[in-house]
Amino acid sequence: MTGKELFDRYQLAALVKGLGSQEFNYGNVLYQALQLEGEEKVFQLLETAETTGKRIALGYSTRTHDSRNDPDMAFLV
Repeated sequence: MTGKELFDRYQLAALVKGLGSQEFNYGNVLYQALQLEGEEKVFQLLETAETTGKRIALGYSTRTHDSRNDPDMAFLV
């Protein structure tokens, strides 16, 4: 499957399973990753995750001293 197909599959599962489900939470992670990193990187990460059994997670690239609490990068775990 392509990264786009994987993304769509996870988004559909999130809609079907609904609020509070693991699928819903992972769908939100993927959507936020898409906003942070762009389609090309997220789709590539999804393809790699699929073949290695990993998942995409959100994190912080550097420690900051400001009050910003939002993740700013996506990576595999």
